[in-house]
Amino acid sequence: MQTKPRIDQTDAKILKTLLREARTSFTKIAKDCGISIGAVRMRYKRLWKDGIINGEIMLVNPHSLGFEHVIDLGITTTPEKEKEVTEFLESKYKHVSVAGHFGKYNVFAVAAFHSTQELTDAVQDLESNAHVKRIETMIWADSVYMEHMEKLVFGPLCTTETPNKTLPSATTREEARMDQVDRQIARKLSQNARTPFRRIAQELGISTKNVIHRYKKLRGPVLTLSTITVDLRKLGYQAFAFFYAKVSRSKMPEIYSEMIKMPNLVVIIKHIGTYDMHGTVFLHSFEDLFEATESIRRIPGMEHVEIYVTPVWERWPPNLFVSLL
Repeated sequence: MQTKPRIDQTDAKILKTLLREARTSFTKIAKDCGISIGAVRMRYKRLWKDGIINGEIMLVNPHSLGFEHVIDLGITTTPEKEKEVTEFLESKYKHVSVAGHFGKYNVFAVAAFHSTQELTDAVQDLESNAHVKRIETMIWADSVYMEHMEKLVFGPLCTTETPNKTLPSATTREEARMDQVDRQIARKLSQNARTPFRRIAQELGISTKNVIHRYKKLRGPVLTLSTITVDLRKLGYQAFAFFYAKVSRSKMPEIYSEMIKMPNLVVIIKHIGTYDMHGTVFLHSFEDLFEATESIRRIPGMEHVEIYVTPVWERWPPNLFVSLL
Protein backbone atom coordinates (compact mmCIF):
# COMPACT_ATOMS: atom_id res chain seq x y z
CA MET A 1 0.00 0.00 0.00
CA GLN A 2 1.24 3.48 -0.87
CA THR A 3 2.21 5.40 2.27
CA LYS A 4 1.14 9.00 2.63
CA PRO A 5 3.82 11.20 4.22
CA ARG A 6 2.54 13.81 6.62
CA ILE A 7 2.70 17.40 5.39
CA ASP A 8 1.72 20.53 7.27
CA GLN A 9 0.57 23.99 6.20
CA THR A 10 4.11 25.18 5.53
CA ASP A 11 4.93 22.13 3.39
CA ALA A 12 1.71 22.74 1.45
CA LYS A 13 2.63 26.38 0.87
CA ILE A 14 6.11 25.42 -0.37
CA LEU A 15 4.58 22.86 -2.75
CA LYS A 16 2.00 25.37 -4.02
CA THR A 17 4.71 27.92 -4.66
CA LEU A 18 6.91 25.48 -6.58
CA LEU A 19 3.96 24.12 -8.56
CA ARG A 20 3.34 27.67 -9.81
CA GLU A 21 7.03 28.45 -10.43
CA ALA A 22 9.73 25.83 -9.96
CA ARG A 23 12.55 28.41 -10.02
CA THR A 24 11.23 30.35 -7.02
CA SER A 25 14.19 31.11 -4.74
CA PHE A 26 14.40 29.69 -1.24
CA THR A 27 14.84 33.28 -0.05
CA LYS A 28 11.42 34.27 -1.38
CA ILE A 29 9.77 31.09 -0.09
CA ALA A 30 11.28 31.68 3.35
CA LYS A 31 9.92 35.23 3.43
CA ASP A 32 6.45 34.12 2.30
CA CYS A 33 6.34 31.28 4.84
CA GLY A 34 7.85 33.24 7.72
CA ILE A 35 10.65 30.74 8.30
CA SER A 36 14.41 30.69 7.73
CA ILE A 37 16.07 29.86 4.41
CA GLY A 38 17.70 26.86 6.12
CA ALA A 39 14.27 25.59 7.21
CA VAL A 40 12.97 25.90 3.64
CA ARG A 41 15.97 23.96 2.34
CA MET A 42 15.46 21.19 4.91
CA ARG A 43 11.74 20.88 4.08
CA TYR A 44 12.50 20.90 0.35
CA LYS A 45 15.01 18.06 0.74
CA ARG A 46 12.52 16.09 2.86
CA LEU A 47 9.78 16.49 0.25
CA TRP A 48 12.19 15.00 -2.30
CA LYS A 49 13.28 12.22 0.08
CA ASP A 50 9.65 11.30 0.83
CA GLY A 51 8.97 11.08 -2.90
CA ILE A 52 6.35 13.81 -2.93
CA ILE A 53 8.46 15.93 -5.29
CA ASN A 54 9.97 13.77 -8.04
CA GLY A 55 10.92 16.28 -10.73
CA GLU A 56 11.33 19.92 -11.75
CA ILE A 57 10.33 20.65 -15.33
CA MET A 58 9.30 23.29 -17.80
CA LEU A 59 6.47 22.40 -20.15
CA VAL A 60 7.11 22.89 -23.86
CA ASN A 61 4.77 24.61 -26.32
CA PRO A 62 4.77 22.44 -29.48
CA HIS A 63 3.39 25.25 -31.66
CA SER A 64 6.55 27.26 -31.02
CA LEU A 65 8.53 24.37 -32.53
CA GLY A 66 6.53 24.35 -35.76
CA PHE A 67 3.86 21.80 -34.84
CA GLU A 68 0.54 23.18 -36.05
CA HIS A 69 -1.77 20.57 -34.52
CA VAL A 70 -1.85 18.71 -31.21
CA ILE A 71 -4.47 15.99 -31.02
CA ASP A 72 -5.84 13.26 -28.79
CA LEU A 73 -5.99 9.96 -30.68
CA GLY A 74 -8.53 7.42 -29.44
CA ILE A 75 -8.02 4.07 -31.16
CA THR A 76 -10.31 1.05 -30.96
CA THR A 77 -8.80 -2.35 -31.65
CA THR A 78 -9.14 -5.85 -30.26
CA PRO A 79 -7.55 -6.38 -26.82
CA GLU A 80 -5.06 -8.92 -28.16
CA LYS A 81 -3.79 -6.42 -30.75
CA GLU A 82 -3.23 -3.46 -28.40
CA LYS A 83 0.51 -4.13 -28.19
CA GLU A 84 0.90 -4.33 -31.97
CA VAL A 85 -0.96 -1.07 -32.53
CA THR A 86 1.05 0.68 -29.80
CA GLU A 87 4.33 -0.52 -31.31
CA PHE A 88 3.14 0.63 -34.76
CA LEU A 89 2.42 4.11 -33.41
CA GLU A 90 5.69 4.44 -31.53
CA SER A 91 7.86 3.12 -34.36
CA LYS A 92 6.30 5.15 -37.15
CA TYR A 93 5.57 8.50 -35.49
CA LYS A 94 8.26 10.17 -33.39
CA HIS A 95 5.98 12.86 -31.98
CA VAL A 96 3.45 10.59 -30.26
CA SER A 97 3.07 9.93 -26.52
CA VAL A 98 1.10 6.71 -25.99
CA ALA A 99 -0.84 6.46 -22.73
CA GLY A 100 -2.09 2.90 -23.31
CA HIS A 101 -5.61 1.65 -22.58
CA PHE A 102 -7.93 4.49 -21.67
CA GLY A 103 -11.70 4.44 -21.14
CA LYS A 104 -13.44 3.06 -24.22
CA TYR A 105 -10.21 3.21 -26.24
CA ASN A 106 -7.80 0.29 -26.42
CA VAL A 107 -4.96 2.67 -27.29
CA PHE A 108 -4.90 6.36 -26.44
CA ALA A 109 -2.20 8.82 -27.46
CA VAL A 110 -1.35 12.50 -27.72
CA ALA A 111 0.33 13.45 -30.99
CA ALA A 112 1.81 16.56 -32.61
CA PHE A 113 1.85 17.23 -36.36
CA HIS A 114 3.47 19.97 -38.45
CA SER A 115 0.54 20.45 -40.82
CA THR A 116 -3.03 19.48 -41.59
CA GLN A 117 -1.76 17.31 -44.43
CA GLU A 118 0.64 15.46 -42.13
CA LEU A 119 -2.23 14.86 -39.69
CA THR A 120 -4.55 13.65 -42.46
CA ASP A 121 -1.90 11.30 -43.85
CA ALA A 122 -1.22 9.84 -40.39
CA VAL A 123 -4.92 9.19 -39.72
CA GLN A 124 -5.36 7.54 -43.12
CA ASP A 125 -2.27 5.44 -42.47
CA LEU A 126 -3.64 4.31 -39.11
CA GLU A 127 -7.03 3.53 -40.64
CA SER A 128 -5.31 1.27 -43.15
CA ASN A 129 -3.80 -0.79 -40.32
CA ALA A 130 -5.65 -4.13 -40.22
CA HIS A 131 -5.72 -4.13 -36.42
CA VAL A 132 -7.37 -0.68 -36.11
CA LYS A 133 -11.18 -0.75 -36.06
CA ARG A 134 -11.90 2.90 -35.38
CA ILE A 135 -10.04 6.19 -34.75
CA GLU A 136 -11.38 9.30 -33.06
CA THR A 137 -9.37 12.52 -33.32
CA MET A 138 -9.77 15.51 -31.03
CA ILE A 139 -7.70 18.57 -31.96
CA TRP A 140 -6.57 20.78 -29.09
CA ALA A 141 -7.89 24.30 -29.66
CA ASP A 142 -7.01 27.73 -28.19
CA SER A 143 -4.62 26.49 -25.53
CA VAL A 144 -1.84 23.96 -25.61
CA TYR A 145 -1.67 22.62 -22.10
CA MET A 146 -3.96 24.33 -19.63
CA GLU A 147 -2.51 23.26 -16.30
CA HIS A 148 -4.04 24.75 -13.16
CA MET A 149 -1.82 23.13 -10.56
CA GLU A 150 -2.58 25.95 -8.11
CA LYS A 151 -5.98 24.30 -7.63
CA LEU A 152 -4.50 21.17 -6.08
CA VAL A 153 -6.03 20.55 -2.65
CA PHE A 154 -3.78 19.06 0.02
CA GLY A 155 -6.48 17.92 2.42
CA PRO A 156 -8.54 19.48 5.22
CA LEU A 157 -5.52 20.13 7.44
CA CYS A 158 -3.58 21.85 4.68
CA THR A 159 -5.92 24.39 3.18
CA THR A 160 -4.24 27.00 1.05
CA GLU A 161 -5.10 30.27 -0.61
CA THR A 162 -8.06 30.55 -2.96
CA PRO A 163 -6.92 29.92 -6.54
CA ASN A 164 -6.62 32.89 -8.84
CA LYS A 165 -9.78 32.87 -10.94
CA THR A 166 -8.23 34.93 -13.72
CA LEU A 167 -8.25 32.75 -16.81
CA PRO A 168 -4.81 32.38 -18.39
CA SER A 169 -4.35 33.54 -21.96
CA ALA A 170 -3.95 31.09 -24.82
CA THR A 171 -0.44 29.91 -25.60
CA THR A 172 1.09 31.47 -28.71
CA ARG A 173 0.74 29.45 -31.91
CA GLU A 174 3.62 31.20 -33.69
CA GLU A 175 6.81 29.30 -34.46
CA ALA A 176 9.75 30.65 -32.48
CA ARG A 177 13.11 31.54 -33.99
CA MET A 178 15.62 29.32 -32.23
CA ASP A 179 19.18 28.25 -32.89
CA GLN A 180 20.93 25.18 -31.52
CA VAL A 181 22.06 26.98 -28.36
CA ASP A 182 18.47 28.03 -27.65
CA ARG A 183 17.34 24.44 -28.09
CA GLN A 184 20.05 23.15 -25.76
CA ILE A 185 19.04 25.63 -23.07
CA ALA A 186 15.36 24.79 -23.51
CA ARG A 187 16.09 21.06 -23.36
CA LYS A 188 18.12 21.36 -20.15
CA LEU A 189 15.50 23.49 -18.40
CA SER A 190 12.56 21.41 -19.61
CA GLN A 191 14.11 18.41 -17.86
CA ASN A 192 15.48 20.23 -14.78
CA ALA A 193 13.79 23.59 -14.27
CA ARG A 194 15.99 24.68 -11.34
CA THR A 195 19.30 24.21 -13.16
CA PRO A 196 21.44 27.30 -12.33
CA PHE A 197 22.10 29.57 -15.30
CA ARG A 198 25.79 29.58 -14.38
CA ARG A 199 25.99 25.79 -14.76
CA ILE A 200 24.25 25.91 -18.14
CA ALA A 201 26.69 28.63 -19.25
CA GLN A 202 29.67 26.50 -18.24
CA GLU A 203 28.32 23.43 -20.03
CA LEU A 204 27.62 25.36 -23.24
CA GLY A 205 30.76 27.52 -23.13
CA ILE A 206 28.91 30.84 -23.17
CA SER A 207 28.41 33.62 -20.61
CA THR A 208 25.82 33.48 -17.86
CA LYS A 209 24.45 36.78 -19.16
CA ASN A 210 23.92 35.18 -22.56
CA VAL A 211 22.05 32.25 -21.00
CA ILE A 212 19.76 34.59 -19.04
CA HIS A 213 19.07 36.67 -22.16
CA ARG A 214 18.16 33.56 -24.17
CA TYR A 215 16.05 32.17 -21.31
CA LYS A 216 13.98 35.36 -21.16
CA LYS A 217 13.33 35.01 -24.89
CA LEU A 218 12.31 31.35 -24.53
CA ARG A 219 10.15 31.70 -21.44
CA GLY A 220 6.52 32.08 -22.42
CA PRO A 221 6.54 31.30 -26.15
CA VAL A 222 8.57 28.05 -25.90
CA LEU A 223 8.86 27.16 -22.21
CA THR A 224 5.41 27.72 -20.74
CA LEU A 225 4.77 26.44 -17.23
CA SER A 226 7.74 26.05 -14.86
CA THR A 227 6.70 23.56 -12.20
CA ILE A 228 7.62 20.63 -10.02
CA THR A 229 6.23 17.16 -10.66
CA VAL A 230 4.63 15.36 -7.74
CA ASP A 231 3.65 11.79 -6.87
CA LEU A 232 -0.08 12.27 -6.34
CA ARG A 233 -0.35 9.00 -4.45
CA LYS A 234 1.86 10.46 -1.73
CA LEU A 235 -0.63 13.35 -1.45
CA GLY A 236 -3.58 11.00 -0.91
CA TYR A 237 -5.00 10.95 -4.43
CA GLN A 238 -6.31 7.59 -5.62
CA ALA A 239 -7.53 8.20 -9.16
CA PHE A 240 -8.07 10.57 -12.08
CA ALA A 241 -11.44 11.33 -13.62
CA PHE A 242 -10.91 12.23 -17.26
CA PHE A 243 -14.02 13.67 -18.87
CA TYR A 244 -14.88 14.43 -22.47
CA ALA A 245 -17.89 16.60 -23.19
CA LYS A 246 -20.09 17.87 -25.98
CA VAL A 247 -21.33 21.32 -25.05
CA SER A 248 -23.37 24.20 -26.38
CA ARG A 249 -20.71 26.14 -28.29
CA SER A 250 -22.45 29.45 -27.61
CA LYS A 251 -22.06 28.84 -23.86
CA MET A 252 -18.40 27.75 -23.98
CA PRO A 253 -17.05 30.83 -22.09
CA GLU A 254 -19.59 30.38 -19.27
CA ILE A 255 -18.92 26.63 -19.08
CA TYR A 256 -15.18 27.22 -18.92
CA SER A 257 -15.63 29.81 -16.17
CA GLU A 258 -17.74 27.41 -14.10
CA MET A 259 -15.25 24.59 -14.48
CA ILE A 260 -12.32 26.71 -13.41
CA LYS A 261 -14.02 27.05 -10.00
CA MET A 262 -14.00 23.29 -9.33
CA PRO A 263 -11.37 22.09 -6.83
CA ASN A 264 -8.82 19.61 -8.17
CA LEU A 265 -9.90 20.14 -11.78
CA VAL A 266 -6.38 20.88 -12.97
CA VAL A 267 -6.59 20.47 -16.76
CA ILE A 268 -9.10 22.00 -19.17
CA ILE A 269 -8.58 21.73 -22.92
CA LYS A 270 -10.95 22.92 -25.63
CA HIS A 271 -11.31 20.51 -28.55
CA ILE A 272 -12.32 20.43 -32.19
CA GLY A 273 -13.65 17.06 -33.26
CA THR A 274 -15.53 14.26 -31.53
CA TYR A 275 -15.77 16.29 -28.30
CA ASP A 276 -15.68 20.00 -27.48
CA MET A 277 -13.83 19.85 -24.17
CA HIS A 278 -11.60 17.62 -22.11
CA GLY A 279 -10.74 17.92 -18.42
CA THR A 280 -8.91 16.08 -15.65
CA VAL A 281 -10.03 15.94 -12.02
CA PHE A 282 -7.89 14.47 -9.22
CA LEU A 283 -9.80 12.23 -6.81
CA HIS A 284 -9.19 11.25 -3.20
CA SER A 285 -12.23 8.96 -3.00
CA PHE A 286 -15.44 7.75 -4.61
CA GLU A 287 -17.21 10.64 -2.91
CA ASP A 288 -14.96 13.04 -4.85
CA LEU A 289 -15.91 11.25 -8.08
CA PHE A 290 -19.64 11.50 -7.39
CA GLU A 291 -19.34 15.16 -6.44
CA ALA A 292 -17.24 16.05 -9.50
CA THR A 293 -19.56 14.14 -11.83
CA GLU A 294 -22.63 15.92 -10.52
CA SER A 295 -20.91 19.32 -10.61
CA ILE A 296 -19.93 18.84 -14.26
CA ARG A 297 -23.32 17.52 -15.37
CA ARG A 298 -25.17 20.40 -13.65
CA ILE A 299 -23.31 23.12 -15.59
CA PRO A 300 -25.75 24.79 -18.03
CA GLY A 301 -24.82 24.01 -21.63
CA MET A 302 -23.43 20.52 -20.99
CA GLU A 303 -25.04 18.29 -23.61
CA HIS A 304 -23.19 14.99 -23.22
CA VAL A 305 -20.42 13.93 -20.83
CA GLU A 306 -18.29 10.78 -20.79
CA ILE A 307 -16.13 10.16 -17.71
CA TYR A 308 -13.30 7.64 -17.45
CA VAL A 309 -11.60 6.80 -14.16
CA THR A 310 -7.98 5.62 -14.07
CA PRO A 311 -5.37 5.14 -11.33
CA VAL A 312 -3.24 8.23 -10.67
CA TRP A 313 0.14 8.49 -12.32
CA GLU A 314 3.24 8.57 -10.15
CA ARG A 315 4.45 11.77 -11.86
CA TRP A 316 2.30 14.82 -12.64
CA PRO A 317 2.20 16.89 -14.73
CA PRO A 318 3.51 14.80 -17.63
CA ASN A 319 6.11 16.51 -19.81
CA LEU A 320 4.33 15.53 -23.04
CA PHE A 321 6.26 17.59 -25.56
CA VAL A 322 9.84 17.62 -24.25
CA SER A 323 10.86 15.12 -26.95
CA LEU A 324 10.04 17.70 -29.64
CA LEU A 325 13.10 19.71 -28.63
